[in-house]
Amino acid sequence: MAVAAFAALTGCSGDVQSEREYATPTLLCGIAVKATSVAPFLPGGSSLSLAEAEPVRGTKRCEIRVDGKLALVASQEWREKGARITTVALDNQYIDMATYETSGSYLYDAGGAVARVEPCEGPSFKGDLFTTIEVHSPDLGSTSAMEHLIMEYTESVKVSAACSPK
Repeated sequence: MAVAAFAALTGCSGDVQSEREYATPTLLCGIAVKATSVAPFLPGGSSLSLAEAEPVRGTKRCEIRVDGKLALVASQEWREKGARITTVALDNQYIDMATYETSGSYLYDAGGAVARVEPCEGPSFKGDLFTTIEVHSPDLGSTSAMEHLIMEYTESVKVSAACSPK
């Protein structure tokens, strides 16, 4: 039990602590988060890089790579007004739709999360803004750590240039 508690606190899985030679980010492509919120989902390694992409109009992705391998993606996606959070979650292959938890505007499990950003009015988009997190490193983090990360990321998006309160 002590090993499990230590692993949960350090953000590591199993009995072996993965060493990180990089600094854990406090910005996900301009969106503020605490390093302690992101750390549980990042593997050990020597280097970390962030890249911002806009694969389609209305979607902004922030990709975190550790030693060149995709580890985590934080996204902002504009959807049609009234879009269901479960519909958005179905597009995230890292959320186990059989075991997810929800608290209304948030849907999450250890592998990923989706949240509706409320209130939010986009400068150039109509509809609803959603934030998403995808964890590409299996067996890292926990459902409770993901709940904390998606809530923190969503609150930071809410006060960013991505949306202005209604």
